[in-house]
Amino acid sequence: MPRDAVLILTHSRDFYVTELVADALAARGARPVRIDTDRHPTTLDLSLHLGLGGAVTGRVGDVPVEDVRGVWARRLTSPSLPEDLDPALAGPVVSECQAHWVALGDLLQDRVWVNPPRAEAAVEGHKLAQLRAAQAAGLAVPPTLITNDPAEARAFFAAHHGDIIGKMLTPTSHSMTGREGFFHTQRLTEEHLEHIDELRLGPMCLQPRIVPREELRVAWVDGVCHVGAIGGVGSGVDWRLGGGDWRPGALDEPTARALGVLMRNMGLRYGAVDLMVPMDGPPIFLEVNPAGEWGMLTRDLGFPIAESLADALLSGEV
Repeated sequence: MPRDAVLILTHSRDFYVTELVADALAARGARPVRIDTDRHPTTLDLSLHLGLGGAVTGRVGDVPVEDVRGVWARRLTSPSLPEDLDPALAGPVVSECQAHWVALGDLLQDRVWVNPPRAEAAVEGHKLAQLRAAQAAGLAVPPTLITNDPAEARAFFAAHHGDIIGKMLTPTSHSMTGREGFFHTQRLTEEHLEHIDELRLGPMCLQPRIVPREELRVAWVDGVCHVGAIGGVGSGVDWRLGGGDWRPGALDEPTARALGVLMRNMGLRYGAVDLMVPMDGPPIFLEVNPAGEWGMLTRDLGFPIAESLADALLSGEV
């Protein structure tokens, strides 16, 4: 059999973008294979063999690993466990399943991954590391405090004249609207400070609030920037809460070049990058989500992001 299969690792509730990428792959002569990772281990088999002399065999569902050309790690999710499973076993089962997928990544490390698992694990949720890397690449970043110390938070609030925002350290939403997340980026007020002692149980990332000219979501794929803009002068602090309609955006050349340096240094083939464009000065880097959503940019603006992803998966460049 030819090595023509491209695995789409996702979950059973995912839709739209998975079909777009599958169609783009098929149009290029590849064989897209959707793998709903939440079906593992109860109804999805994953077998990996390393033989003497380094021979690799195995199967992901019905697909021999020898046939796999590339892997789009769209989203790996926790398994759907049997309702009658002993709760004491749930944690170990989930850990073992996660390790099983890591083993797949190790066995297929010579194939094209978008994104490589180790690169994604080193980036997702690591806000301070992202900001440092972005600054080193030449991007503007905001002053940032990550703390569980209420006194430090109060001092940061005062130092920035009571005009700061707070955000979680890890992503709480992976949808085109972000509505399932329980805490969005939001402005912190004196009223919030009355409950700041709760920070002891939930460390947060604090930054000065930027009054934007617009916000940008960049779907970066192997050096191609698909830029969407939303909001306007004085818009809110999180576009997921409603910032108007998406429109085509643009990056200035120095920002685009620095973004390319950042993504290559991080080892990412794809990332959803959030930038804030202030009233004056260059765009300010906020974060990159290696599995961030891009469907709304195709839906509303017709951006060929699926085609860019298909090209990356079939490039042959590991």
